[in-house]
Amino acid sequence: MLHDAGRFLALVNPAIALLLALCFLFAWHHERARSHLLQASACYLLYAAAIGMQVLLPPRDAGGPATIIGALYLGSAVLLLHAMLARIGARPDRCAAVALPLALFGMLAWFDLVQPSLLARVYILNVGVALILLPALAPLAPLRTGRTVDRVLFWVFVVFALQFLPRTLLTAAPPGLQDPAVLPRTAYWLWLQATLTLLLLTLALALLAATAQDVIDDLRHERDTDPLTQLHTRRSLEALAAHQIPPRPGEKLSVLLCDLDYFKFINDNYGHSAGDAVLTQVGRIIAAGIRRRDIAARLGGEEFVVLLPDTPHDAALQLAERLRQTLEQTSMEALPGMRNVTASFGVATLRPGEHLEALLMRADNVLYAAKNNGRNCVEFEREAGLAALA
Repeated sequence: MLHDAGRFLALVNPAIALLLALCFLFAWHHERARSHLLQASACYLLYAAAIGMQVLLPPRDAGGPATIIGALYLGSAVLLLHAMLARIGARPDRCAAVALPLALFGMLAWFDLVQPSLLARVYILNVGVALILLPALAPLAPLRTGRTVDRVLFWVFVVFALQFLPRTLLTAAPPGLQDPAVLPRTAYWLWLQATLTLLLLTLALALLAATAQDVIDDLRHERDTDPLTQLHTRRSLEALAAHQIPPRPGEKLSVLLCDLDYFKFINDNYGHSAGDAVLTQVGRIIAAGIRRRDIAARLGGEEFVVLLPDTPHDAALQLAERLRQTLEQTSMEALPGMRNVTASFGVATLRPGEHLEALLMRADNVLYAAKNNGRNCVEFEREAGLAALA
């Protein structure tokens, strides 16, 4: 009974692994920049080859196939290690990725070709795979507090890596395990096939789901991020503002608009590439000058906006003045001879019951006042300023 169940699982196992390898390969074909998909495909392909050879060539004391099978299993583990870490932009250390697998391969070859011992190979392979995978837990640890799909992937990987350690305990149960012919009829063999099939399938699905979420997040980031300045787009600003308006009781919300002075002169005399370089540098200056919770966006052209949650009118004015001075004093690398640019600012504070569009319109009116007053200055609504001083 155990033998039949184990053999059935052994036949299903390589078929599932091969199918998953093709799924990863197909995904990589459409997302070439995500190298972890190709590594995962190769991982499952090696595993399918290893388990397939194990089914076609049942375990025996010695003779060579065990060494090849062991090498395939070790290679599969190393590729899985690379895939998991490559997804987060990390690399395994050389010990886990090179030195340890080579040492394990040497031991497997020894206990296959020189001093044959099936039990020794079982222990070496299972404990060795765990030792290859477990070092990845430290760099993967931030996934525990990430998105739901990342948390699931992390814990599935933890269970997968750790299960190689207790499974070796089952080798002590059947007294005849030293006889290779007994292995396919043991609880160890059945448990080996069942857990590997289930966990490898779960791990693959978790990794594919996490990658799909990565693609979605990247597309959302492209949609919501201005490519030149790396600030939010107007659409992203509106979506984020919906969570801030209306503000919490007792809090004020302000906004500042910034428009670069004489930007048409820059484009006409230095070229649009220089203009783009200036916008990029201005975006960096704004991002560096605001708080983490503030929302900076490029509205289009040379106009920028910063939404300031929990910020009264006077604090918004101070920020606008700091940004104005920073811009005025910053040397623009793309403008030889001109070297710096200035900007005009308009500041407004949200009124009760007001929406974002009305707030931006008032700030825009104030910005035009700054332009008419000679540029390179900060203007605000006088009534709001008086109310703040009262």
